[in-house]
Amino acid sequence: MFGSSRVSLAYYVSTLTIGHRKGIQLVRIQREETVTSITSKLCLLGGALGSALAIFIASSMTVLAGEGNGSYLGILSSTAPSGYTPSPASNSVGSTLTFQFSVTNLTTQPQSMSLQLNVNHITTYPVNGQQLDISNGQPGVANGAVIDGHFDEHLSTEVQDPKPTFTAFSIAPSATQTVRLSRSLGQCGYYEVDVAKAGLTTQKGLIGFEIRVLGCSPPPAAASPSPSPSPTGGVSGSPSPSPSGGVPSASASPAGGILAATGSTPPSEVLGLLLLGIGVIALIAGFAALRRRAS
Repeated sequence: MFGSSRVSLAYYVSTLTIGHRKGIQLVRIQREETVTSITSKLCLLGGALGSALAIFIASSMTVLAGEGNGSYLGILSSTAPSGYTPSPASNSVGSTLTFQFSVTNLTTQPQSMSLQLNVNHITTYPVNGQQLDISNGQPGVANGAVIDGHFDEHLSTEVQDPKPTFTAFSIAPSATQTVRLSRSLGQCGYYEVDVAKAGLTTQKGLIGFEIRVLGCSPPPAAASPSPSPSPTGGVSGSPSPSPSGGVPSASASPAGGILAATGSTPPSEVLGLLLLGIGVIALIAGFAALRRRAS
């Protein structure tokens, strides 16, 4: 009787030990599955957030930074302009600048005025703390000397538009309408574009933005005079300098790196591509973890 009790007790202890081990293994497996699930979900979430952030940065690089005016002369409001190519991206010389913006009459009376479109030539602007001649749109710096939405006209030297264009404008009480304007671009350079009531160009207008025009051929090099022979047979005198107003040589640029074609990749674009790559890798890792868990 006692022998059978011992056998039963030993069997019970053995069974309990095996069950306990299985329970521990089950808990361990469940923990591993939980960790794997959490890791895969975090990878998927991180990948989605990284990709979304990269898309946001990429899309923000194409957003126009032109300015509107919420209360122009106390009677009109305007949205920021659209439809144009903002600086430092460039328009081609000889092309036509076109843009549009919406105007709302803030009053209960009809309003009429002549709108003046000015395209003022920006000739100098500080770059890396040094005032540069940017009158021909070249040279530029990594992201351009003048960036739309980040331009301070008080730091620049400008040549006022010698031939502004005028457009008759009328709007009904409390109405909103779209204004579309255009202007041919016949000379290279950076330009500040403003639309205001005719004659009131010294104060903030309805809209304003900055553009860049490229594509002009450099002027031909001036022929140097024939050197007169020196008594020893050498060449006397130094070559005559090239006329001012031409395209500056890139080798004579100040510190800060002047690029003839502004072909470097902007930091924001690099960051966007990096985040997009990280997001794709995280998404792949998350899907791989889910597949391992399913198998």
